[in-house]
Amino acid sequence: MDRIKWAAARLTFHAYIAFSLLSVAGGLLTAPIMTWYFFGDWRFWRHFSVGWKLFCHGWKMVALILRGDNNGFMLSVPLTIPPAKAPDKAIVHIAPSWEHGASCGSCTRCCKEIGCPVLDQESGLCRGYDSFFWRYFNCGRFPTIQPEIDYYGCPKWLMNPEPVFAPAQAATEAQPAGATE
Repeated sequence: MDRIKWAAARLTFHAYIAFSLLSVAGGLLTAPIMTWYFFGDWRFWRHFSVGWKLFCHGWKMVALILRGDNNGFMLSVPLTIPPAKAPDKAIVHIAPSWEHGASCGSCTRCCKEIGCPVLDQESGLCRGYDSFFWRYFNCGRFPTIQPEIDYYGCPKWLMNPEPVFAPAQAATEAQPAGATE
């Protein structure tokens, strides 16, 4: 049931963004919804200065999708996976050389690479941290694959090594419990 809920939430977001981009004024007329999606805040007047930038950025993302120039991962979050506030620790770990612990510190490479208008240029902080968009799409789950780390030049994350099984060990693990050779 949760998978249906997550897919419905993402599809509703996609439909709303399409409406906003195609109607031009849709995002402006429904500004509280727009600011809730991107900033987790219904008070649209606090984020009004970013509105036009979000509109332009939306069309930039559409162009990336249509050209197929999104590196295969940037905009490819499956509809039915749960929202995330952190990457999956089963696939990544923090680099030993990273000095900021779980925080990104002052690093904003991923935001700057795509020109994210939600990044506050003065503070270097994400104004949409933990918002619907941040949790349901790429930001909250970054990184998921090595090409993401490479694309953004991310110094924080390293992929976990793939488990390596010896042929005898793999055959033993593949055997059902209680089976003998």
